[in-house]
Amino acid sequence: MRIRGAIVGLVGLLTSAVVGVVGSGAAAAEPLADKSREVATDDGWQMRITKTDESIDRYPNLAATLFTREGFVSLKAVADIDGMGSAPVNSGTIGLGYQIGCQVDVTNGAAIGLAIGPSITIGVTSGVGGSATITPTVYLKPGTITDIPFGTKPLAGRHGSITSDQVHIKIDGCMGPVSLRSYAQVHISTPTADNSLAVYGDPIYL
Repeated sequence: MRIRGAIVGLVGLLTSAVVGVVGSGAAAAEPLADKSREVATDDGWQMRITKTDESIDRYPNLAATLFTREGFVSLKAVADIDGMGSAPVNSGTIGLGYQIGCQVDVTNGAAIGLAIGPSITIGVTSGVGGSATITPTVYLKPGTITDIPFGTKPLAGRHGSITSDQVHIKIDGCMGPVSLRSYAQVHISTPTADNSLAVYGDPIYL
């Protein structure tokens, strides 16, 4: 029967996915390409931000569930202010973090599998003489993109950096791919101008 075959196929797919989550081992740390950007401000400063020393370690999640991803990331942001500007730099900050994308959000009552409902009757007779209606049920909603800052630091001079090493990342309630995109940014302020500059890493999958 087609419906029964579809249900068996869905259950088999979910079982295989869970086994994959439980049985997969952690890979070696994957180094990622450095990125850098530089601009000249209106008052004559050369402002540069660099994303460097980024890597990711992917691990099977401790809960061994289909909807959780887990890993460890390392990242460094370096800011440099060069040149002879026409106005002094009064303040500045440097920051770094990740943008995390979830394809399908299942945090609010996901139900994937078999459910009793009124939509399809396939003639399954119960032990008490009644009939049951069985249908695969999936409740989904669109995924999300979340900004996760790792830290910010005031710039006390023309050079500054922030390093985050082996930071634990865990994403719950997500079905499908989980993507990460790192960023590093710098802000400076003078009496005549405010400037912000950011650089982004290549998207990666957790």
